[in-house]
Amino acid sequence: MQQMKQMALSIKNEGLRASFRKYGWKLFAAVFAYYLVRDVSLYVLIPYFLLNNF
Repeated sequence: MQQMKQMALSIKNEGLRASFRKYGWKLFAAVFAYYLVRDVSLYVLIPYFLLNNF
């Protein structure tokens, strides 16, 4: 969790390109996982549960 905060501050202060050079694939994996979880919950799980309740 602490490393995620450091990555976010690094992106804010130094920019995305410098942060990618510093953290490499870990930054890409964190961003990918965040959007994967967000999109699956928004576009798959919520509609599924709403349709099953009606």
